[in-house]
Amino acid sequence: MQRSHVLLTCCLLLIIGLALSGCSPGSKGIAMFRGNPQHTGVYTSKGPTELHGVKWKFKTEGRVRSSPVYYDQAVYFGSEDKNLYAVNAETGEQIWKFPTKGAILSSPTIKNGEVYFLSGDNTFYALEAATGKMLWSFKIEGTNEARDDYDYWQSSAAIDERNVYFGGGNGIVYALDATTGKVVWRQHLHFQNPDTYKDFPVILHSSPIVASGIIYIGISGFIYDLQAEPGNVLALDAKTGKQIWTSELMQAVDSSPAIDNYAVYFGMRNGGIAAIDIKTGKTLWRDHSVQYDLSSPAIYNGTIFSGSSDQHQLLALDASTGEAKWAFPTYAAVHASPVTDGKIVYCASANSYVEETGYVYAVDAETGVEKWNLQIGGNMISSPTLNDGVLYVGNDDFNLYAIY
Repeated sequence: MQRSHVLLTCCLLLIIGLALSGCSPGSKGIAMFRGNPQHTGVYTSKGPTELHGVKWKFKTEGRVRSSPVYYDQAVYFGSEDKNLYAVNAETGEQIWKFPTKGAILSSPTIKNGEVYFLSGDNTFYALEAATGKMLWSFKIEGTNEARDDYDYWQSSAAIDERNVYFGGGNGIVYALDATTGKVVWRQHLHFQNPDTYKDFPVILHSSPIVASGIIYIGISGFIYDLQAEPGNVLALDAKTGKQIWTSELMQAVDSSPAIDNYAVYFGMRNGGIAAIDIKTGKTLWRDHSVQYDLSSPAIYNGTIFSGSSDQHQLLALDASTGEAKWAFPTYAAVHASPVTDGKIVYCASANSYVEETGYVYAVDAETGVEKWNLQIGGNMISSPTLNDGVLYVGNDDFNLYAIY
């Protein structure tokens, strides 16, 4: 009897260990933009607490604005040279590259050994993570062009048990079967200009969230009227694509939303960070002091961390009220999205007018006091990712950097 009890205990411990390993960074689970399906920007694996320097850098033939993801001892990212890369996370040596016909400005999503990403050639791809072999591809409708010089990214995919979801710049949200690439549904989104009452297809470069059967995604403007700023955040039924609610803020959303149990948080092109009710889309609060917020917020332990373009700051706000906790000066625009391991917040900066001025900052999450900074050359529009004491980030100088 005692022997059976010991055997049962060992089996339970083994099952628990396997379950936990499946959730840890770098395991054969899931890897994606912002670190998790809620897009909180929180990593369970630590970043570099002290600065040693650049561990390695990997050269491409174009700007690296795609945000890297870490998966099974490799780092995956896209470049404006039209290739998706897999490089060894320890050495920086290339494992494989996959060529497309357009710049890759989205970040790859990886689940169960398969890589999903959208390219500027208006094609969504599924690859084998280990080899880069194409499994299937899907051609989106229309175009996926940038609206202006500050429209830096394309939509990165969300994924659940069966489907992958992403937005096209042509105003369509797609749900594709993750195994076959077949269309499950597509939702054409239109937006009525309140001044002209004309319906325009919308621009969808925000990366969606899928959680509890609902998709949350931002709209950054209209096709055919690129100067118009109104946008929105929408909630769609993940099974059908039908709209559940739309927010009431009428502001362009280039950033990707983040969620907790109560609210959806996002930055707006016209300035401000907002929280809206996750069930209704009603505004809970809005901070108007933040100017031109393109970065996606990180959320940890009741605090929101977000970058500001025009104010040149990394900001910490109370998630319940929107009140400022601290502001850290970066002396250049923060377009990239901050990430945190709970103790330190990491962000990257860019100067649109002066090249060679990009910095990576590590800031105490509680106090906003700088831990370290590193100037590594060109501007950084790519958002960092963390794993095992190393920070990975892309740069406009055509390199992917590993910093430790």
